[in-house]
Amino acid sequence: MEDSSSTLQSLLEVLLQQDPPRAKSLCVTLLGDAIEPHGGSLWLSDLIELVTPLGINERLLRTSVFRLVAQDWLQSERHGRRSLYRLSAQGLALTHQASARIYHGSPTDWAGNWTLVILPRFGNGSLDRRGELRRQLVWAGFGVIAPGVFALPRDHAAAARKVLAQLKLSDHALVLNAHDLNDSQASSGRISPASSGLQIRALISQCWDMEGVARQYENFIATFAPMLNAVNDALRPDQAFAVRALTLHEWRRIVLHDPQLPQQMLPADWPGLAARKVCGQLYWAVFDRAEAHLEAILGKDRNHYLPLKSYVYARFNRPAAPAPASSDTHDALKA
Repeated sequence: MEDSSSTLQSLLEVLLQQDPPRAKSLCVTLLGDAIEPHGGSLWLSDLIELVTPLGINERLLRTSVFRLVAQDWLQSERHGRRSLYRLSAQGLALTHQASARIYHGSPTDWAGNWTLVILPRFGNGSLDRRGELRRQLVWAGFGVIAPGVFALPRDHAAAARKVLAQLKLSDHALVLNAHDLNDSQASSGRISPASSGLQIRALISQCWDMEGVARQYENFIATFAPMLNAVNDALRPDQAFAVRALTLHEWRRIVLHDPQLPQQMLPADWPGLAARKVCGQLYWAVFDRAEAHLEAILGKDRNHYLPLKSYVYARFNRPAAPAPASSDTHDALKA
């Protein structure tokens, strides 16, 4: 009969065979989740050692890192024959923007407010930027409710303005805060829902592929709930790191395609809620041993591998936050 450690190893091997991670995306996941809380920098040789057991060979990793630098996701520093990498200013900003969606999820106190971005017609010379704007707004969770009209059910005006500024389109778009008056009248009882008129929430299936997102959450549960059940005290640090990295890599891929609508707009059996619970429990079940693996590989360089920052303990609503790690804690782990 297989023990839990063997079961977990088998589950990891099946996952890597059936759905191997993409090198570029995995690098961004690791740097944002595991490396940034320790100062943000690591040597290329150490990154190779971390990702090789996850199915990424050295040649593929080097190519991916080169492309991430070219795309301004990473920045590099040469130290003799060695290269030190960290997230660029843009990569760090995008990672911080995504963190709330990854670790905290949908707002629970939605007051019915919407953010609208409206693009009037403008010259053909801006069509490329218009396409990039659409891509970035959709990535931020906005749905397209009409040609040139993007909507998101929460106050996201600051993020919308930031995207417009980056693309130099601030003078070509309207950013509005809005309330759905039809929905407000129906909810207040002033008029019946049948006579209230069209409500924005009725366009959910047209604006967002929620059925597709739901299937991804269901697949996540089917893949990672057995791993959670297999975690026990026999778990090795390298296995724990693999579970943490692959779990968050897949979770990040799903939630960044989920508009994370307010819970009032989701069905009661929305699988994203159960999937988030599985992800959070698994993340913290392996966290300490995964940190021990990082310590073993990166902890030799105290100039760049720093004590863990305390903000990490707010991820996935961990109920109790231990004291921030100190250098003594790191030395104890290493011992």
